[in-house]
Amino acid sequence: MKITPWQLFWMFTTLEISMSIWLTVSPTIEIARQDAWISLLVAGIIGLVITLILVRVSQRHSAYTLVEFAQKLCGKWVGKLIAALYILVWFSVSADILRIFSLFIKQFLFHDTPIWVIAALMVAAMVYINYAGSIEAIARFSELAGPLLLVGILITFGLNVTNLQPDLILPVFADSGVIPILKGSFVNASFLGESMMIMMLTPFIANSKKMLKPALLAICIPSLIGVITAIFVIMTFGTNIGSTLIYPYFSMVRFINYLEFIQNMDVWIMFIWIFSVFVKLASYLFINSYGTAQLLGVKNWKVLIGFAAVIIYTISLFPANIIGLLDFAKMVWIIYIFPIFIVGIPIILLLLSLLRGRSLAMNRNK
Repeated sequence: MKITPWQLFWMFTTLEISMSIWLTVSPTIEIARQDAWISLLVAGIIGLVITLILVRVSQRHSAYTLVEFAQKLCGKWVGKLIAALYILVWFSVSADILRIFSLFIKQFLFHDTPIWVIAALMVAAMVYINYAGSIEAIARFSELAGPLLLVGILITFGLNVTNLQPDLILPVFADSGVIPILKGSFVNASFLGESMMIMMLTPFIANSKKMLKPALLAICIPSLIGVITAIFVIMTFGTNIGSTLIYPYFSMVRFINYLEFIQNMDVWIMFIWIFSVFVKLASYLFINSYGTAQLLGVKNWKVLIGFAAVIIYTISLFPANIIGLLDFAKMVWIIYIFPIFIVGIPIILLLLSLLRGRSLAMNRNK
């Protein structure tokens, strides 16, 4: 199983865009108001720094996944604990994404279809692509879905220009200040931090020494699109309405109407978005299955695909009063997972790797 660095670029670009412009713009507008686009720009810089750290620690152990090199750096039991916690994080976020996806499709496409049916169809597709071609098939599919997604988004930006009211984005910086802008940046920065999955994918990347540029570019493009989306949403709806919309980009697309001729763009964008969510969920299923197999010492990781899929599917169907639509992102992902698993532990692993390398070099010199 091998993918190229530029296939990695399309995977990351696709999965970063899939949820970030759908779910991070409104919370950012709520915090930073008309300066939300500055918050998203800061978030992009934070995302680049985080990804740089993740790539560096992964490149230093390019033959191993997180499950393996965590044990080499921290010892067997501490390393296994770290790996197990990461896998639990990936299981939980996979279930939350599947739930959000299912509710979205039910709300806007299939009103009378039960959520469990929509989720089951997506899970079946995830399981199939992992059984049939694993990470290689996912990477190849992302090479199709990624360009379609980018072209679709750029077209909607162009068609929405006539709906923009530039006065709605003024004044700049006057009504918010540094603290709200920084606070608002953590929302999107945490989503960009999903690049932490690179710690599980590096052994499958052909010539991993060249993956830094594609990985950083895969953060730059979604960040830029996020900035433009925030500007367009604010100029279209204003901050009061924009901060209350659950799916602001989708609402903006539904607003497009040229002489009753060009309209209903939301249906086209929705189907492209389904492809991008599929790439994201299929990637998480691969990581969960492969990582669990390594953790448990199972040689054939594919036997755990069904097990992982059932867990993700079951958690995604928890009642809404137990797991709200965006509660996981606000109460768990941003507050706990972002500072600990996306920032803290990778920095510690990189420091341990550098110290271990320095220690080995000193021993050789002796």
